Amino acid sequence: MGRSVGILGGGLAGLALSALLAARGHHVTVYERDQLGGKLRRLEVGGLTFDTGPSLFTVPQVWRAYLDRLGEPDPLNLQPLPGGLGQYHTPHGPVPLPVPPGHALFADWQRYVRMAAPLAPHLLTLLTTPPRLTDPAFLRASAALFRVTGPHLTAAAWLRARHFPPALSHALATQALNAGLAPQDAPALYALLPALVGAEVMRPARGMGALLEALKDSAAARGVVLREGEAVTRISGTALMLNGTEAVRHDLLVSALDPVRLAALRGQRAPSPLARRTVSGVALYAALPEPTSLPATSVLPPDDFRAFRAAVRAGEWPSSTLALVHAEGRRLSVLLAAPATGAAVTPEHPWVQAQLRRIEETLGVPGLLASAQAVTALPPAHYAAGGHPGGALYGAAVPPWRGGPLHPQPYRVAPGLWQVGAGVHPGGGLPAILGGALLVDTLLAGTNGR
Repeated sequence: MGRSVGILGGGLAGLALSALLAARGHHVTVYERDQLGGKLRRLEVGGLTFDTGPSLFTVPQVWRAYLDRLGEPDPLNLQPLPGGLGQYHTPHGPVPLPVPPGHALFADWQRYVRMAAPLAPHLLTLLTTPPRLTDPAFLRASAALFRVTGPHLTAAAWLRARHFPPALSHALATQALNAGLAPQDAPALYALLPALVGAEVMRPARGMGALLEALKDSAAARGVVLREGEAVTRISGTALMLNGTEAVRHDLLVSALDPVRLAALRGQRAPSPLARRTVSGVALYAALPEPTSLPATSVLPPDDFRAFRAAVRAGEWPSSTLALVHAEGRRLSVLLAAPATGAAVTPEHPWVQAQLRRIEETLGVPGLLASAQAVTALPPAHYAAGGHPGGALYGAAVPPWRGGPLHPQPYRVAPGLWQVGAGVHPGGGLPAILGGALLVDTLLAGTNGR
């Protein structure tokens, strides 16, 4: 018999899980204090529409597994993104990922891909299967992971042992920031991502916002009640206080909130020291007067990962940071990795201006935003408003051996209370978000929703 389920947080993880649980016959309500979508939302700038949040759709087999469980056709019309993961402008020279035939680094790229190949058949399992030692599929996938990574816990250590040319090694090390961490802190798996992603770097034909619409439609079609503007202000057992006045009780709660915020709502102390946070970001969205000639994706890694790591851990602005530049017609977006201090910076901030000059010089585009008709910035304060301490995009950092598919947070934190989302199944963007929803759905089904 279906149970009453309250999902706290209407981001992508909460929405994805809500449809899965409703499909099992549960009566599901999603509570979102702002607007549905979390980091993914549509923003109007200078008459143009931008999709904020995730910009790439990698490992699409996780999305297909999600649709298969729901028994739905794919509504997204995923299209390959020109240039794949993009052009990486390392201090040792530019590197396109994936590296194409004929490129000077192609032989090294092929060697790298061969090293990662034994893990490829198990990636879906790692992203969507509960980490249980009694599950043969999880054991096989974990064994494949350890065979590929060997004794190297971190992305930096694995790359150091492989002796790739500096430019390729630097580009691959940048993947650690998919978990919001420097390569010295991220699990070795992140150094393998470009090989595992391959050419399947996609984007919905109607933009990333189409994913949000698809998840909302799937939830609504199964009777999920979506309540926007409903702030959960207290949790006691499986009872909620909404907006400080309305009391609601469910049979089961699932939190899609940052674990630190969840602890506070339960009256617990859960400090998140700055040195243990993943990075935040400063996102700039610009409407240009004319279409840009820039490639779809340009990536500028930090020049020195150790200096970058030291700066963000100390809450300081790194002299060179990760910069992701996405261009499409008159739309230009720039995401700068920043310390998770919750700062409310503007495009005129000296650090932002210094990073824009670095981008202009590297890409050969003087006055990158000078001619823009309108520019909107989403600083760390914006992400902090979503409940993430300091605006940390992936919640708290964890030791490398607890990261990635080995899951740093318990999915069931108390009787009747579960967790899902980026702060629980961290890093990896959409594959981890959707995979985490599948994983929690599996666990709840195995416990009869307790």
